[in-house]
Amino acid sequence: MTRITFYKGLKEIGGTFVAVETEKAVCMFDFGFSVSGRCDDAVRLRPDSLVEDYVRIGMLPAADGIYAEKPAAHLGLKPYGQSEKERFFFISHMHIDHMGGLGMLDDGMPVYMSEDSLRLYRRLCAMGDIQQRGHERCVGIPYGQSFTRGDITVQVLRIDHDVTGASGALITTPDGTVVYTGDYRFHGFYPGASKAFGETCRGADVMITEGVSVSFDDVDMLSLTEPEEGIRTEEMLQQEMAQACQENDGLLVINPYNRNVDRIHRLIGTFEAEGRTLVMDPVQADYVAEFYPDDDICVYEKTMNGRSVPEWFKVVTLEDIRENPGKYVLQLDYQDQYAILDLKDVVSRYYHMDGAPLGSYEESYHKMTALLEYLGVPYQYCGLGGHSRPYYLKLMVDTIKPKTLIPLHSFRPEQVNSDQIGQRILPEEGQTVVLEYGECRLEV
Repeated sequence: MTRITFYKGLKEIGGTFVAVETEKAVCMFDFGFSVSGRCDDAVRLRPDSLVEDYVRIGMLPAADGIYAEKPAAHLGLKPYGQSEKERFFFISHMHIDHMGGLGMLDDGMPVYMSEDSLRLYRRLCAMGDIQQRGHERCVGIPYGQSFTRGDITVQVLRIDHDVTGASGALITTPDGTVVYTGDYRFHGFYPGASKAFGETCRGADVMITEGVSVSFDDVDMLSLTEPEEGIRTEEMLQQEMAQACQENDGLLVINPYNRNVDRIHRLIGTFEAEGRTLVMDPVQADYVAEFYPDDDICVYEKTMNGRSVPEWFKVVTLEDIRENPGKYVLQLDYQDQYAILDLKDVVSRYYHMDGAPLGSYEESYHKMTALLEYLGVPYQYCGLGGHSRPYYLKLMVDTIKPKTLIPLHSFRPEQVNSDQIGQRILPEEGQTVVLEYGECRLEV
């Protein structure tokens, strides 16, 4: 039989950690940080006991067979390497709540992800945009291809999300098939990928799906017959930015999520068509150059902070922008917010598009908007988010028609539902679902 154990990420947005275990192997996914109010950036981290600290405060799971010998011993857990079963991870995408803990795994742990996710991960490591350190034993799998460890086969399937490289998985064991969606949407650049994912996984025995968009409001998913009104798309955002160029004479400042490389690549072309140049910080520029080396890459000198850049990057100075602000769009990460002080009198508008701080629930958000108001810089939120609206969550479930539906990664997973399923199971943390001959039951 196959045992599916749910450790974390069931009734919260973040920290999903599930183990699919057979007689010969254990496939685990994902390995990011839980969204925990117990973690505070003002508290100094202890590098020598980081794993232990994160497990003890609930940011990482207390699971056997994944950590190195020293932290495992301190936690009373079995370390990696003391099991006859092959153990490995699948990582769906490069968001911190799905991959942030990779550097805390034992060095020998095999980690699989899409080829594009691995490319991005290597650049995150090179730019210092990760927690603790990088994990070296990572393998990139092309979309649509499979790998096998022990008696578990995992097919890596592309899915549309707001980060380059996102994928879900179709996991096959001797007892049946398990689908893990990761995070997905239908309003990005690749809605066809999400549609194809559902079609490929149709008829799975178990579907484990995210449910972020039903976390906050009451939703009767069974009654949804058409998409919600007002869903904006990535294509619409490009059109909005083109219009912004036409309506504003001065400098435009954008604050996007820098791992959504496809959006930035498209914005470079959109702004160029409107006679403007997108100027980036060196980290954002690095990510774009990795995937789109033929793009014209421009970096802003005031956000380089001593970081060197390739010779073929064009460096744009403060004087360049001040002399002709209407010819530029400046990408500004929140950590470089004070760079706007040099430009406040030539800025027409500040566009916040899914970059940090993410929303009003963060203290930094109020500080950001307060500073912009004080400087007299008009602020506009134009983010899209990376998660499917409820109708499209239902559409995916309806397409796959699983025998058993298990929603998680949501404050209210019980709202994810469909009349096209055999049954729905809502496990608690630490509970196990048994899969045998294609049928599931909650282990007592």
